[in-house]
Amino acid sequence: MKIEDILRSNNQDLIRLVKYVTKKDPYKNTEYNINKNEIQRIKKLKKRIGKNEPIEYIIKKAYFSKYEFLVNKNTLIPRVETQIILEYLKNYKNILDLGCGSGAVGISIKRNNLKINVTLSDISEKALYIARKNAQNLDIKIIKSDLLKNIKNINIYDCIFANLPYIKDFDSLPYSVRLYEPKIALIGGGKHGLEKIENLINQIEERKWKGDLYLEVDPFQIKYIKKKNFIIKDQYGKNRFIKIIFK
Repeated sequence: MKIEDILRSNNQDLIRLVKYVTKKDPYKNTEYNINKNEIQRIKKLKKRIGKNEPIEYIIKKAYFSKYEFLVNKNTLIPRVETQIILEYLKNYKNILDLGCGSGAVGISIKRNNLKINVTLSDISEKALYIARKNAQNLDIKIIKSDLLKNIKNINIYDCIFANLPYIKDFDSLPYSVRLYEPKIALIGGGKHGLEKIENLINQIEERKWKGDLYLEVDPFQIKYIKKKNFIIKDQYGKNRFIKIIFK
């Protein structure tokens, strides 16, 4: 079987599996003959997809914006809905990416503009291990912290982007998300799933920080957040982010 035979199927998951197993770019190696061992491995991996395991966890890679990131079951898979926020963050000088997971947002900002100072922070050391690998060869600071607890000098930042856990009803999530993605990065707690976000806002007010806070939320939650200056829609037209200006 040649790679060109796989390309004809236009099955993107299968094409990505072929690239992962053969270590060949399918579109540049169309005449490559996939050997028996590779075919067997691809078949085994296809069975995992059949059990709803995300392809990103199988091949340990996910795409965000124009970049490729290492991911595993300790990090959420970066969502396309989040990408639009990069346009709003690109003009700040010092950004704290809070709840960074794999680091996709902060690292994308840094790659787009090396002059921007970026700090990645997460409560999960296992997630930060992945973020460190993704941030290799970049001048990015990484801090393990529960919200702002270990962020000593918050005043150096003019912007905080926080994609914190905000899911209210875990059982409402797609089966593959419930089964494979890290629960610690999903469940927000509290009546409306906003406990983490509300705690962050309180910490910012206590420390009298001045700057712009961007929060990713579920559209239904926006009405329950008292502080909000601007609402930002994702590319599907849904209210996805809140910008709060602290003066």
